[in-house]
Amino acid sequence: MQGFVELEGDRLSLRMSLKGGAVVDGHTRDGRRFLRRHDDGAFDVLRSACFPLVPVGNRVEGNGFELGGKSYRFTPNTAEPNYIHGDGWLAEWNVEDASATHVRLAFEQLRPAKSPHVYRAVQTVTLDGATVTLSLSVTNLGNETLPFGIGFHPYFPRTEGTLLTAPAMAWWTEREGYLPGVRTPIPDSADFATPRLLPRRRLNNCFEGWSGQARIIWPETKLAADIAADAPFSRYMLYAPEEDRSFFCLEPMSHTPNALATSGPNALHLLAPGQTLSGAFSITVSNFEVTQ
Repeated sequence: MQGFVELEGDRLSLRMSLKGGAVVDGHTRDGRRFLRRHDDGAFDVLRSACFPLVPVGNRVEGNGFELGGKSYRFTPNTAEPNYIHGDGWLAEWNVEDASATHVRLAFEQLRPAKSPHVYRAVQTVTLDGATVTLSLSVTNLGNETLPFGIGFHPYFPRTEGTLLTAPAMAWWTEREGYLPGVRTPIPDSADFATPRLLPRRRLNNCFEGWSGQARIIWPETKLAADIAADAPFSRYMLYAPEEDRSFFCLEPMSHTPNALATSGPNALHLLAPGQTLSGAFSITVSNFEVTQ
């Protein structure tokens, strides 16, 4: 199997890389993009359209946690001092099943490496009309109970007129090291309970108490995307850098970033040997008519 998988439906097209299990392009059949397109240079998952977060998402401050009187350690997996985004985005995934509109990818971590986890991860991507559904599961293959978390890291195009609706109940401020600070009410300037433009300042914050529903509108391309996430994804990370306004990320997650350091293993999903955590989210694309 080549390093990329092409999915073609009657409404949407998607391209995936086996490296990182990453989506590298997502657009309508008439060429309008609802996900960021990887450029034509050498593949870099951080320039992709979406990648999976497994067996934990975001950063682990201090690269360790305590559980049952035992210490567990992570090894930094990038140039950053803290382990970040799990193993899946840096792994080579295998195709287990594929058709024109569906692919199932998997990889197994059979011994502790950068993380103490031993597990099997499965990601499926399906096109159905105007909807793409991405699901992710992780099964503990180890011999001890450990905390697991899953999520997705999609990159959406950002235009001057992009509107976002994503109701939530609280958010985390950002502190040094790109880590969550304190949990507070959402400030008016970042409250997406109703459609609003992304602020021109940087956002890198976790929003909790999310309904799993969000909507993005791109007036310039007359396109809209409705996001629907399963119950395990009860929060999202919103990343919108100030220095590059060509994209933003709305990342469905099963746990708050850095929860191992701030709240302990119970803040994630404790999986006994053989247990599985799974979740899915969908993006439904539609035409948006601009009204005066």
